[in-house]
Amino acid sequence: MQIERVVLGEISVNCYLISTEKSAIIIDPGFRSEKVFDFLKKNKDKKTAVLLTHAHFDHIGMAGEIVDRYNVSVGIGKNDASALQDNYLNLSSFFGVEFKPFSADMLLGDNDEITVGDITVKVFETSGHTVGGVCYLIGDNLFSGDTLFLESYGRTDFPGGNIEKIKESIDRILDENDENVTVYTGHGNPTTIKHEREYNPLRLRKKQ
Repeated sequence: MQIERVVLGEISVNCYLISTEKSAIIIDPGFRSEKVFDFLKKNKDKKTAVLLTHAHFDHIGMAGEIVDRYNVSVGIGKNDASALQDNYLNLSSFFGVEFKPFSADMLLGDNDEITVGDITVKVFETSGHTVGGVCYLIGDNLFSGDTLFLESYGRTDFPGGNIEKIKESIDRILDENDENVTVYTGHGNPTTIKHEREYNPLRLRKKQ
């Protein structure tokens, strides 16, 4: 399996392009990128899907165009699905960004497992940054969106944010995943479950 990180837009959101011999998955195509379109063209004969970790504009902005141009399924946590149609909840109106609402066709819940070709994806509901944020586990790789960052965590001061919920979410993904799992974050550099158990500030606060 190949994982390529593409950093998109002025907010530097991480978009991930994941491919195998039979499958191609795009996680969080937030801003328009020819690299993403090239990836779709290169993998046009494979099973393909777009997975969204949450519904903020900087993680979903290109997904609607992908839906319009390609026959690709889009998945998102079921409790964030309404924000794809609500420019207040997806923050595009707050940041003055033009955004065309669209709908996802896979509404995902906690512990769901979906298969895209030869890739199996496990879903963790991880509210706190948004109401319906999710993380995706693919093998030994966790795609955490804006829930968990390298020695940090997502903001909770936007609509739907909740500091207590994000604490619970981070505890869960750190407790339920092996320490050797690599965490691919929504912004910034990757980390590992082991590192975050030792150094994440919410985890350190819990130990005190």
